[in-house]
Order: sequence, then structure tokens, then C-alpha cells
Amino acid sequence: MWSPWSFQDRVEELGRVGFTGIGLFQDDIAYVLKNEAEGETRTERLEWMKEQLEKNGITTVELEFLVSWMYPEGHPKREAEQEIRDLLLEAGKVLEARHLKVGNIFGVEAPVEQLKETFADMCADTKQAGMKLGMEIMPPDPNSRTLEQALEWIGDDPECGIYLDTWHVNNIDTITYEDIAALEPGDVAGVELDDGFVPEPELADVFNEIGSPGFIERTVNLRRIPGDGNFDVVGFIKAVRASGYDGPWGNEILSEEYRRLPKEIAYRRVFDATSKHMEEALK
Repeated sequence: MWSPWSFQDRVEELGRVGFTGIGLFQDDIAYVLKNEAEGETRTERLEWMKEQLEKNGITTVELEFLVSWMYPEGHPKREAEQEIRDLLLEAGKVLEARHLKVGNIFGVEAPVEQLKETFADMCADTKQAGMKLGMEIMPPDPNSRTLEQALEWIGDDPECGIYLDTWHVNNIDTITYEDIAALEPGDVAGVELDDGFVPEPELADVFNEIGSPGFIERTVNLRRIPGDGNFDVVGFIKAVRASGYDGPWGNEILSEEYRRLPKEIAYRRVFDATSKHMEEALK
């Protein structure tokens, strides 16, 4: 849940390779603040993190991940996550993060009116902290089986919208690249690129008979660097660009195989592969 590499080493290597952004998970932030950052207070330690980012040209910061935002105020699950919410909002303000990502990874079904209210509450909090809010579209979410369904309760605030990930889109059979291309400018808050495998039609039955890992296990262990799977990553980039999205592009390579690599190799491979796909999409 946090990196085995120090925060300082990570941002130095990211800057050296050519990246200008970093994504941070709440447990990773908490670990750095407790074990690595300098300063007496949490704010001072966050300021130390900000200094490391600035020294290495890391100008885009993505924070994540809240899972209980959809519960109404006073609900035990929302209250149990309040400490994490407070940490991410303070970190967003001090680190001058671009956006905060939330999602519905546990498949909580909720009425549209409740989602409108709780997402608007979250949106107001992130805007006050100087961030955008991105609601990640993912397979377990029953409230976002289509982009149209999600937009009904996400609303039209340009600072708070949909978060798209190549992995999730390719694992949802009710959302197409054409649907993404039809989105309006401002609908998309952020984007992440990765790759993976969709079984070929002739192998689908065999794949199902063998039994595939569950969604969470596949999501955190089986993603690939762009080009190392069979997703149409270039097509995904083109579709997102067609929607009018003009923000930064991130990577999220959650992979048991990838985690074995030294960061000097891992970061370079992702940067080079992603750059190649971006250039191809721009032709």
C-alpha cells in the first residue's frame, strides 16, 4: 500500500526519466509523512514533500482514493473514511494537486438523488482544496454502467467529472471508445493509460472454464505497460482526445510482474512506451 522506494528517490527518478507528474495513494502519503518527511507538523511534512516535487520538475500531482463518498453525511462508513478524506484534502492543498480520484470499487448501489448530493459534497470539498474531482469508471460500479448513467448524477461542473482508465474501460462491455469520443469538453477530469489482455473470442470459453482471477486481483496484479497487452491503447487515446480532453495523461501499471523491476528500468519503460503510443495517436 506504499512504495518500497523512498519518496525522494522516486521523484528524482521520475524527473530524470522525463515524467512531470506523480500519483499518490493515501497510505503511501501517510507512510512518507510518518517515516521520511521532515518537519514537526503534518503541514510542514507535506511542505517538505512539495519541495521535493518542485526540485525535480514534478508539477502535476494526482491523489487517491476514496471509496465511501457515496454514503450520506452521518453514515458510519462515510464517517470511518473521514480521516482519510481530511488527509487527502490537506495534501491536495499543500501539494497543489491537480485532482483527487474517487470510485466505487465495492459496487455500492445508491439512488441517483443520493449520488448527486454526495458527489456534489465531495466536489465542493475538492474545489475548496484547489483540486478537480475525478470519479473513476470501473466494472464493479452499478451506478455507472454507461457514461450517460454516470453523467446523470455527476453533473456538469467542469471541475468535477469522469476519470477514465484504459484498464477499466476495456473490462466494461457497456462502454465503447465511441461513447468516450462522444463526451463533451469538461466531462473528463483525468485519464490513465495502461494495457492488459482481453481473451480472443476462440479462447474465451477456455479462459472461463479455467476460472479467471477476481476483478480486484486482476486489477492490482495483471495490468501491463502500453504495448505489452492487446488493448487498443492508441484508439483509446484518440477517443479521449476526440472528447475535447486537454489535460495531463497518467499511467497506472498495477502489476505483480512490473513491481519486480528496478525503478530505473520500470519508469523508463513506461515513459518510452507511453510516449510512443501518444505519438502514434497524434499522427
